[in-house]
Amino acid sequence: MKIDRNDCDKCLWMLVTGVWLVCILCSSVLADDARLDMPPPISERHASAAAVIYSDIDKETTYGISSGTCTIHWIVRDVEPGVVLRRENCSLPLSVQIPLLAQICTEFFNSRHAPAFRTLFWGRLAPDGSLPVSQELSIRIARAAHKSPGWDVKKGRPKTQDINGFIKDLANRQMLYPELKELFERFHKNITLCCVEKVLVAKAGNLPFFDQLKQDGIRASDRLPFDCMAWFAVAPPSF
Repeated sequence: MKIDRNDCDKCLWMLVTGVWLVCILCSSVLADDARLDMPPPISERHASAAAVIYSDIDKETTYGISSGTCTIHWIVRDVEPGVVLRRENCSLPLSVQIPLLAQICTEFFNSRHAPAFRTLFWGRLAPDGSLPVSQELSIRIARAAHKSPGWDVKKGRPKTQDINGFIKDLANRQMLYPELKELFERFHKNITLCCVEKVLVAKAGNLPFFDQLKQDGIRASDRLPFDCMAWFAVAPPSF
């Protein structure tokens, strides 16, 4: 049987075109599936209201909210009515957490606990354990210390001031928590880092976020602060 070359070329062209169209269709379907798997962005308009739960056993009230894998709790104990303990299981940056925190604040500042509120215990910036947490404040503290003329990167401590006071003043002077400041201003409150304890220092190369630090010229051998216990003072604005 004689095969016409032109017919072969036409068949080959049709086959290639068909495969190309199938690839486009499959890519489109996969892209749609990927979009369906992506979590929706958090917005304050659509964020669920914070839940308020009282435990008669623990004698404490929890203001909590969750979105996807992010969970944030504010806890008020009956024995410390003016103190809020923050607990989180969330690795999102602060800017992304704000819509959730705003919902907690809305519930909290309309509660019986609001008038006595004076202290927000943030806890450790980089706690041990398997729970995911944001590394944002740790990164900011390390970067700010590296840039500060008052920090000795070789010895890993302030040149003159005590380390707790140095970190507190550095965070307030450089305003390393602008998202929290803006959030509390919405509810007519000022927030200030008032107490720092148990500051941890390590070589930058040993920190889990060293890849981000080295972009600022930080060397692996530079000793920098990255963790501490933090308390914020909350008060009405002073005029």
